[in-house]
Amino acid sequence: VQGPVRESKMVRLLATVLCALLSCAEAFRPAPRAWGGHVAARSSVRMAVSKGDLVDAIAARAGVSKKMAGAVLSSALDVIVESVADGNKVSLVGFGTFDSKERAAREGRNPQTGEKMQIAATVAPTFSFGKGFKDACKRSYSASVATRTLNGHEAP
Repeated sequence: VQGPVRESKMVRLLATVLCALLSCAEAFRPAPRAWGGHVAARSSVRMAVSKGDLVDAIAARAGVSKKMAGAVLSSALDVIVESVADGNKVSLVGFGTFDSKERAAREGRNPQTGEKMQIAATVAPTFSFGKGFKDACKRSYSASVATRTLNGHEAP
């Protein structure tokens, strides 16, 4: 089922995916915990966000089913991977740029034996963070520093 209605809904859902990617770390961070009489800064607890957690957040923000959110996220990631693998650059303003970089052949050493060996030329994927992404991290960091300063000391 295609058409303008379905395509515009998919575009809105993809925009929600990108917004969730930008703010997912803060959305899944647990509440601050008290240690030794003071409240720990939110940034002192680091978490890994799984694809399932991200799908849940996208579904909640976009008001769609988890199945549709998962399909859109998977499709978006597949398109990004295929585009970069084909040698194209994928730029998402505010989020970042996916690209690939050629690495020349070089001489290296086997770490176990110390023997010289040739390392073949290869192409590696790269990612450059966008300004919006960097600014979001800076705001989060600044807020955590302010919290630690107010508490007088850092959490263990």
